Amino acid sequence: MANYIKDDGRIKAVATKVIKESFPKLANIKIGYQFIDKARNSKGRTIYAEVNKIPGKIDNFIDYDLILTVAEDKWAATKHPKIREAIIDDALRCVYLIEKEGADGFPRRLADDYYQLSNGKKIKGEKAAKEAQQDISDYDIKLYDYDIQANSKNFEKFGAWRSELETMKHAVLQPGLPNIRAVGDR
Repeated sequence: MANYIKDDGRIKAVATKVIKESFPKLANIKIGYQFIDKARNSKGRTIYAEVNKIPGKIDNFIDYDLILTVAEDKWAATKHPKIREAIIDDALRCVYLIEKEGADGFPRRLADDYYQLSNGKKIKGEKAAKEAQQDISDYDIKLYDYDIQANSKNFEKFGAWRSELETMKHAVLQPGLPNIRAVGDR
């Protein structure tokens, strides 16, 4: 069984930088960070980090929208800060935000100074309700599994930072191949 360890701030520091630079829409999403003792394999790929949504049935008990889990063994083995950024960037590329419809008009006044927020929660007091509504994300969160071995945007930004990417790079950039042109090139 895997051992999970709460982040001591190392993941959050790197993730905050990556989110600010590459994923500004994620700024209002509440993300919890944790380590898992060692990387796991899925579909022939080593998972350095992954993002999970909080299930709806426990959403009221946990104050996060997502949990980012990083393999502690891979994190500790990488000393270069750019590789750690690549790990976080790669995981966050599975998160897609879809703009919510109908969030206008919230908070709505109910009875006895209670207000309903766009997420269905009820808050006492108009000021508290307005502040709570501002903290609610304007996006529905969707997570997509890796359907490819490498994400092209992550590869463009960070290069071949893991062994599978290095293999892919060498296969694509084989010496002696003729110059390949795109349609319409002269």
